[in-house]
Amino acid sequence: MDQKRPTIAGDEEMAAEEPLKPALQKPPGFRDQQNQPLAPPSGTATLPRRRPRPIHPASLYPEKKRRCSFCRVFCCCVCIFLAVILLILLIAVAVFFLWHSPKLPVVRLASFKISNFNFSDGKSDDGWSFLTADTTAVLDFRNTNGKLTFYYGDADVAVILGEKDFETNLGSTKVKGFIEKPGNRTAVIVPTRVRKRQVDDPTAKRLQAELKGKKLLVTVTAKTKVGLAVGSRKIVTVGVSLRCGGVRLQTLDSQMAKCTIKLLKWITLRS
Repeated sequence: MDQKRPTIAGDEEMAAEEPLKPALQKPPGFRDQQNQPLAPPSGTATLPRRRPRPIHPASLYPEKKRRCSFCRVFCCCVCIFLAVILLILLIAVAVFFLWHSPKLPVVRLASFKISNFNFSDGKSDDGWSFLTADTTAVLDFRNTNGKLTFYYGDADVAVILGEKDFETNLGSTKVKGFIEKPGNRTAVIVPTRVRKRQVDDPTAKRLQAELKGKKLLVTVTAKTKVGLAVGSRKIVTVGVSLRCGGVRLQTLDSQMAKCTIKLLKWITLRS
């Protein structure tokens, strides 16, 4: 039996009756191997594709250049101004030192006297004694400059006896300031008094023994302000600390003790 073949019209009708299937979408990163472009022939190199640069308005570039140029000009002006000021200061200091040749004040501990030095016992077996003392120290100030004047402010002066673990403070007093003109010499009397200062027994015995043999170590400290002036015009005023002595009583009977001057808490000078 001969089988009937479907006609073209019949195939179109059947295809129309079948539902249409949606086309498959390609996944991300899919590369069709069959439709890839042909590789360039050997001997020719492919240039990498460059990303297009964003195009900015032409008005933005001039503003940026103006800002940069303004900052540079301002920085240059500031640097030049500071350099000129520093140069002027250096020249002024050099001229001042050459013209006036300033010198430090000479300070000495001239003498030290103890008029009263007694210990009274405390409670029984408590290990403490009470010190009563009256002392007088004389500080010698000399201005060796020929044109400069020193102005000394009020000073807080303290007296210390003994050394190391046996160091004992005999109190402090305030000394009024004074003016020392060129070439002058000034003696400053510093009286101190202490009443019933509590001292441990080993220190009391050590101080009494050293006082009898004049081996007691004496130190006088002072904190004040010193101003430098040309004529009646002050130039500069700085805070200073003086430390005089650190010598035995028997040494002070024959010679004066030197002092050290400390400026700005870290510059130490010998007068």
